[in-house]
Amino acid sequence: MPRKHFYALLILMLACAAAVSLGEPDTNVSLDSAREIWADVLRDVDGFGLEATRVPAAKEMQFGAGIAAQIDNWGPEDPEATKYVTAVAAQLVSNVNRKAIHYQIHVIRSPQINAFAIPGGHIYVLTGLLDFLDSEAELASVLGHEISHVDLRHCIERYQYELALKKVGAGDATVLVGLAHQFASLGYAQYQELEADASGERLTIEAGYDPDAAIAVFRRMKTRFGEPAVKPANTPLGELGQAVGGALGAYFETHPPSQERARQLTAMVARNHATLSGQSFYRGVRNYKERIPRSARRFPAETRAY
Repeated sequence: MPRKHFYALLILMLACAAAVSLGEPDTNVSLDSAREIWADVLRDVDGFGLEATRVPAAKEMQFGAGIAAQIDNWGPEDPEATKYVTAVAAQLVSNVNRKAIHYQIHVIRSPQINAFAIPGGHIYVLTGLLDFLDSEAELASVLGHEISHVDLRHCIERYQYELALKKVGAGDATVLVGLAHQFASLGYAQYQELEADASGERLTIEAGYDPDAAIAVFRRMKTRFGEPAVKPANTPLGELGQAVGGALGAYFETHPPSQERARQLTAMVARNHATLSGQSFYRGVRNYKERIPRSARRFPAETRAY
């Protein structure tokens, strides 16, 4: 993309974001809804820019390999755990949309309860998370979420503007565009997380794992980390404070509250109850304890009719 076209695109994106913030608010719409409108408008505008700077799968995997080389220094991998988690992930990857991406699983020895994905299909799981989960279905739900971040292009989209500017030789402007894009995208990452939750749930179900697994994980996370339930504000001033605080939280933490994620997935499963009813799904508690993937051995007691 020529440099002048890219700058024109950037100006358009920021102008539309500004228009959203300066528009006349509807008194019947809460500020939470206003933030959703902000994200929806930005998604439309940003979608044009991301489409114009789209990175091919081969280039994305090359870029991801460079990031993975840096992550290799973070800590030692657990080879046995990596083998098991890779076998579980293989049952999900067959249903992704972007078939050209080659997925690679890494289990890093760390007490932190976390997992993340980077461009090009590298999925990282920390051993602290493995200690936190209770079944193979729960592991599948986490992997489905992270795989979805790659499949939905969330990972590579974080870098597309930077890569496009480097391609046209924009130099230090890359940093400025990165900051501008993050500012304009305030609150957008939470919608990506919810989108990955829904896509991950689809992958989990299509692989035959328990549809309630992800819901159980989020509920346990809420209890483990003591996330408080947010009470509705009683005054406009209080609502403003919640909106600002929520936006900043989205910016720094990017993840919606576990309670909200569990609620969204519960509603999704309920909407599809007629389709799921009568089907059998796998939990894999014993598989998980013994680190034997379902693909290697099925235990009859782990299957339940929905």
